Amino acid sequence: MIDQTNTNIEQLEEEIARDNARRYAFHRMLKATDKVLWRLEEMNRDGVKTLNQDQRVEIRDNLGELPQECLDIYQDTERVQDVLDSVFEMQERLFRIRNPEFGFDEEEALAG
Repeated sequence: MIDQTNTNIEQLEEEIARDNARRYAFHRMLKATDKVLWRLEEMNRDGVKTLNQDQRVEIRDNLGELPQECLDIYQDTERVQDVLDSVFEMQERLFRIRNPEFGFDEEEALAG
């Protein structure tokens, strides 16, 4: 009886740890995209049109933890606006991965 109870407690603790790890991973990835978006938006606001190679490497490094299905969207170009747009799409995909029912499509919003 006590052995079964201890086993159940261990299983619940493992499940909680897995849930927390997923939750914290999502927040780290979201923070990474927010950081990149903030910087790109400031550059865009200031009229900066291109990224140098060091800036592009830094952005890729910041986004490296995202799932491959988000990374596939990334536009690694020197044009700030193109990169900015792609990181917004990456963040949108990140939210969809976390919650598939979360809709972003304007057509869906207008139809609903």
